[in-house]
Order: sequence, then structure tokens, then C-alpha cells
Amino acid sequence: MDVQGPAELTLLGGWQLRVGGAVHPMGIRQQRLLAALAVFGPRSRRFLAGRLWPECTEAHALGSLRAAVFTVSRRLPGLLVCSGSDLRLVDAVDVDLHRLRRALASTVFETAVADPWWFASASSADLLPGWYDDWVVTEQRRLHDLYLTAAECLAETALARDDHFHARHLAEVARSIDPLRESATGILIRAHLAMDNEATALAIFHEYAAVLADELGARPSPHIVELVTSVGLRFPSGPGTGFFAAGQHKLPMNT
Repeated sequence: MDVQGPAELTLLGGWQLRVGGAVHPMGIRQQRLLAALAVFGPRSRRFLAGRLWPECTEAHALGSLRAAVFTVSRRLPGLLVCSGSDLRLVDAVDVDLHRLRRALASTVFETAVADPWWFASASSADLLPGWYDDWVVTEQRRLHDLYLTAAECLAETALARDDHFHARHLAEVARSIDPLRESATGILIRAHLAMDNEATALAIFHEYAAVLADELGARPSPHIVELVTSVGLRFPSGPGTGFFAAGQHKLPMNT
């Protein structure tokens, strides 16, 4: 079957290929090849073989790649484009990962105003869940970091516009993904302070400090401590206040 009509490759939430509205199942070897081309873009056969079969000899890996290319080309002629030693997906393939990357990058680099509700829902779109290849894990982390950076950019924009509700919402989403991320915690505290929720802001600080101590054995940075103390919030003392008892928060702190 030739590639006719829209071709859609889904990598977020799981692997799926649709061509002309019909789902086309593929074996795991072919799935990994198409996913790698979607993640990396046009690449040499040697590069792809090394990433997809790193445990094999080069000759064996190249042989496995040839077999995967043959199977895909036989089942869906035109889906792969061979240009010399390079391979790529045909331009007609719409990849959901590419759309998400563009949306996140536009928020970070072009200060575009994204829909906060769509943006928050995008946080649950995991890239190829259940795949543990090194190149997949690396891309998962890269996408994760890009999402968090974009979420914080959007939250900062919301704060600048006095849209404290959306700023808080986006910062909460970022913290749910990475509870140790100080920048997201700082935005959330600032949003609550702008809404006159001082007790909540202090509680968030305590929660962050406790997680930081439990996970890393570290203390909050002077920057986030100053954020709380600069508005006159006082740290409690006495039994049960842990690190903050008896003014311990005034000790030199790690960054």
C-alpha cells in the first residue's frame, strides 16, 4: 500500500501509526525504527543501527536495520525516504511529538501565550511509556525539561499580567512533576503571596524544604528563603518544626 492521505505517527502515550485513517500495526523492530526517525530526524544508517542495536556488532546491527527498512517499505511503500546512506520519514507523516515540541518551544523562545489548560494537560503526555532504550530515556528527559521550562515561562507571563490563578495552576503542575524544582516552587509562593494567601505560601515553603531535606539532605537556597522572609512571614519555632526550629533557617544554606 502506498502512503496516501494523512499519515499520523503517535509517540505520546504509546506508539501508533495511522495512514489514511487506518491503524497499521508494526512489529517492535519496525516501531523502534520509525520512532527513532521521528525523534532524531534524518540520520545515517550507521547512526540508526548504533542507537537501535547498541549491544550488537556493527555488522549485525546494520543487518537488523536493513531487515526493518525492508519490512516497512514492503508494507507501506513511500513511508521511508532513502537518500544515499541517510534515512528519513516522508514529509507527509504528522508526528505528535513534533507538534508538542513546537508548542513548548514557542512558549519558551517566542513568549507566545498558550492556553494554560491545554498546557497543563500536556504534562501527562508521556513519550513512549514502557520503552527503556537509552535514546528514548534521554529524549524523555529532554522533553520533560522543555515542558517544565515552558510551564514556568507561561506562569511568569501570567504573574506579570496579574493572572495569579493560572500562574498558581501552572506552577502546581510543574511541582507535581518535579517537587524539587525550586523555580516552580518560587513561582507558586509568589502567586499565593499576590493573592494574600500568606499562610499557604509559608506552608508550601515548609513542604518544599522537607522534601529537599528528605530527598537530598539539602537546605533551601538563600534566594527562596529571602522570598518568604522579605514579605514579613515568620518561621515558627518549637516542637515539631524540625529544621526551622529555634531560628535554624538563618544558618548558611546550600544552593
